[in-house]
Amino acid sequence: MRAIRGTLAAGLVAGALPAGADGLPGLRITASPGQERLLFDHGRDACETWDIPDTPTRAFRDASGTIHVFQSHHRARALAGPDFASLRHSCRVAFEGAGRDDPASFDNRSWIASTFTPDGRTVHAVVHDEYRGHETGACAPDEADACWYNTLTAAISHDGGETFRPAEPRLLAALPLRAERTRGLRAGLFEPTNIVAVTGGFAMMANVVAPAPWPSGNCLLRTDDLADAARWRGWADGAYRVRFEDPYRADLDPGAHLCEPIDPAALPWPVTSLTRHEGSGLWIATMKGRRADKAGTERTGVFFSTSPDLIHWQGPALLLEAPLMGSGTPCAPERPIGYPALIDPASPDRNFTGVGDRPLLTFVRARLDGCAVGPDRDIIAVPVEIGVR
Repeated sequence: MRAIRGTLAAGLVAGALPAGADGLPGLRITASPGQERLLFDHGRDACETWDIPDTPTRAFRDASGTIHVFQSHHRARALAGPDFASLRHSCRVAFEGAGRDDPASFDNRSWIASTFTPDGRTVHAVVHDEYRGHETGACAPDEADACWYNTLTAAISHDGGETFRPAEPRLLAALPLRAERTRGLRAGLFEPTNIVAVTGGFAMMANVVAPAPWPSGNCLLRTDDLADAARWRGWADGAYRVRFEDPYRADLDPGAHLCEPIDPAALPWPVTSLTRHEGSGLWIATMKGRRADKAGTERTGVFFSTSPDLIHWQGPALLLEAPLMGSGTPCAPERPIGYPALIDPASPDRNFTGVGDRPLLTFVRARLDGCAVGPDRDIIAVPVEIGVR
């Protein structure tokens, strides 16, 4: 297999311009929720009850031009078709973790969370791997968060994304702490964004949740070789200097193996997608969040921030107002949403890194089971318009 190598360079810089009510310096983004379309209908398309959309949209074109969308549960199935208007959900399982009870295996419940293909045949995937100790007896059954230990691992496909297997090496990134040292809270590296190509290299973000006193927040990772998971590095002290090691092979110094959170004021919530606006050269990060407006009214929904270089950010600004999944209230709000992502079906990029002025905002919308968010979830696409200010 040919290695994919390079070096990471900064993106183009766009000049600072006045911000609008629905924009930031440089960009204005307006959603058209009245024109939404349905990409996946759980009642119509699901192959089993928990065949659900459980990540943001991740898409690529294979060598034949077929689009594959992975937005699945831990039993990974894809939508595929010649274009986004013709996607069909397959019941064939493309990937599933072994579900082992050992956190040191890094092979527990596994979600394909990011994909990238250089040629449409070999597809690299970053996997969100969950060890859930409350299901193995390590914690009480009602203490799910107390025994939740998350890592990022790697998988690979040699048939254009039809099937994936664990890559070697498997471990991509973990906290420099073993699961037993994080007991009492949900901890680890979660929800990696899509992988984006930058000059000579590749980058993504992941959300780090670490026990005090160590920092938590969005970690920026880069690599020059997608074929070797051990080559990913995290940003800290002005460089990609954080090397991710296996905490079960050695006792590690957390201070030397943890990322520095990227611009927490502008990226206050986990980033769910990274795209680059072709007209301005600015990177756009989507997030779901809640904050008070100038009048003190709490607004919830999809927010975005922008950056010239993935390191320095401005925002956030509200893109689409909506109730949120995971609201933390006794009864979830009606028809809550989650997992937002920007994607442009017209992009010529095989991995949909870039967006033009009229991309789609995709997200998952749930129908409640009583007061809880259950498996009945659909994938919605809403047109948006991006203007350069």
